[in-house]
Amino acid sequence: LSNIRKWLNDTFYNTAFNELQKAFIETTTVDNSAASTANSSNSYACNNTNDKMFLLSRKEATTYYPSRNDEQAKGSDYAKCQGLYVKSSNGNSYWWLRSPDYHYANYAYSVYSDSYRNYFNYVIHTFVGVRPACWIIL
Repeated sequence: LSNIRKWLNDTFYNTAFNELQKAFIETTTVDNSAASTANSSNSYACNNTNDKMFLLSRKEATTYYPSRNDEQAKGSDYAKCQGLYVKSSNGNSYWWLRSPDYHYANYAYSVYSDSYRNYFNYVIHTFVGVRPACWIIL
């Protein structure tokens, strides 16, 4: 269990949502296969998980944000005071994807502040933002 997955499904989930809101958040089978990393030979891919909250994979980021301009993100004031990197020229920040890098076990993909989704960071870097995702029942 990764630290960020544990934080998303425990601390974040229980702090950000009240009981009524939680009732609308689905448990999702999260695809963690090599195909979700956009590299079919990624040996660091793992088994699927069932989660309320998750990070997007590289494949999902491409699907849900087809234009690189759609991927640009501005962090919250809270994230900034926690060390989130903010690019001075556009105010955008990095954000994590759940897809592991295929070269190094301790690296995961992130979206760069200029929407470059093939960027990867050492997983202990705290200057990368978190964009939680979930599916809701309508």
